[in-house]
Amino acid sequence: MMRKLLCLYSLMVGLFLVSCTEVECPLDSVVVMTCGLYDADTKAELSLQPTLTVKPSGKDTVLLNAAQNIHDFVLPLKFGENADTMLLCFTDEWELSRVDTLVLNHENMPHFESVECPATVFHKLTSVAWMTDKNGACDIEIDSVAIVRNLVDYNDVENIQIYLRSSH
Repeated sequence: MMRKLLCLYSLMVGLFLVSCTEVECPLDSVVVMTCGLYDADTKAELSLQPTLTVKPSGKDTVLLNAAQNIHDFVLPLKFGENADTMLLCFTDEWELSRVDTLVLNHENMPHFESVECPATVFHKLTSVAWMTDKNGACDIEIDSVAIVRNLVDYNDVENIQIYLRSSH
């Protein structure tokens, strides 16, 4: 009888160990907004010739540093506030620059996968506004901005389209 109980106990422990599975957290758990660059006249994807540096307004942080020949880029959004103001600094080959402003309003949505996974916050873009630097010397500027996918999550999918035009 003792042998049968021991055998049954061993079988139950073995089944318990086999039934446990690992929680699969997302490998890329970084939440960033993807911004595409387009020509305002042709609506075609644009490969930016001037360099582009992006900073949050009022901070010394650089989110994108002197990127050139790009057609898209990613930006993080604040999860403690409902708006982000980004400064987009365009600089041409003659070191002439223009700083346009992009204002993104969003709702923050806590996202829970499992207690084993890091906490994340998804965002729902609600509106976007932009201001063009009228005193800028660089001849490229923001013409318009469109939200094409308002959910900002793990997916590497374009969220906004930034249309650029020559100011001259």
